[in-house]
Amino acid sequence: MAQGPAIGPMDGVDGVDGVDGVEGLDLLGGRGGGGVFRPVGLAPEFVRRTKGNNQQEQEYRSHRWPPSFKNAAWPPAQPQNPDDWPIAPEAVAPRLADFSPSNASLLILGEFVQVQLKSGPAVVAWNGLMRKAAKNVPATAQNDDMAKDIADQGGLKAELAELRQLAQFRAGVMGEALAQRNGIIGYYRGLLHFSVATHPHTYYLCAAALRVGQFLCMHYKGVFNRPRPMRLDPSIMSPIDPPAHSAYPSGHSIQSFLIARCLEQVVPPTVGSGLTDKQSPYWRLAERIAKLREVLGVHYPSDTVAGRRVAEAAFPLLMACPRIAGGALPADTATDEVLQKVPQLADHATGWLSRARAEWRG
Repeated sequence: MAQGPAIGPMDGVDGVDGVDGVEGLDLLGGRGGGGVFRPVGLAPEFVRRTKGNNQQEQEYRSHRWPPSFKNAAWPPAQPQNPDDWPIAPEAVAPRLADFSPSNASLLILGEFVQVQLKSGPAVVAWNGLMRKAAKNVPATAQNDDMAKDIADQGGLKAELAELRQLAQFRAGVMGEALAQRNGIIGYYRGLLHFSVATHPHTYYLCAAALRVGQFLCMHYKGVFNRPRPMRLDPSIMSPIDPPAHSAYPSGHSIQSFLIARCLEQVVPPTVGSGLTDKQSPYWRLAERIAKLREVLGVHYPSDTVAGRRVAEAAFPLLMACPRIAGGALPADTATDEVLQKVPQLADHATGWLSRARAEWRG
């Protein structure tokens, strides 16, 4: 818990390994939301009262809350001016911090599952990002994404051999790989030096990407139900217990590449000259985070590739969420251009993406 505030209030949900630890982390740092235990009992008054003969009473009287006054009503009745304290006007403007990053990410998730975008004659939605062979139909590279990804990596035996070769890097990256189990956003914060206090919309955008990635990976893990590598090859012997869910696709891969894509929309993706978006520091950091899961032996290379592909396909849907884009999308924006020119979705000044961009202009 001592590490939590340094990384951020979404730390416990990063990478889905630590999802059980997310309860309570929203309550750090006085953010509110039920985390402060604030009982109010019968306390003694500041001083003992005096009697009519100016002698102190032997016992303290109770200092009640709410207090009561002999000659005044408190809280006061509705004042003449509705802006006077403590009676607030009915129309109180919502604030970003009314929802913690973790809870706000669930609001985005509720929008994400409803977004649909047109890609030519097809309609793209979250539950159509991967193909699974129908029951009683053999899985092939033509009808099943996992079968294709495994084939592209040279087959299962080649993937297991790759993991045995990657094990030689464990000693050098163990600390980093363990920190990234539940600290994905923390590494991007280290790259750009931002926090929920300094760049709140940027942080909330990353939190939304993290939550959506968690949702997508768990859904598709349930669909494909691939066993972890050490169940097939004991010689891999991961230095950590594998997460208690199946392997394909990699959640760390989906989440880290989704966050990278979001940050590329917020701050310039290139540092220096001649760099493409796939060479941006955000993208390279996503590659590193995803690859280290293979070094730990908990994911196959095909899991990582699949996660990157799902992130790329899900990114336009995430950007189309009304809170991020800045209001409900007009019907005529659901065209091929939406998938090719995602930043156009966030021109509205109230959207999280536009406000996140503004946080980096000063």
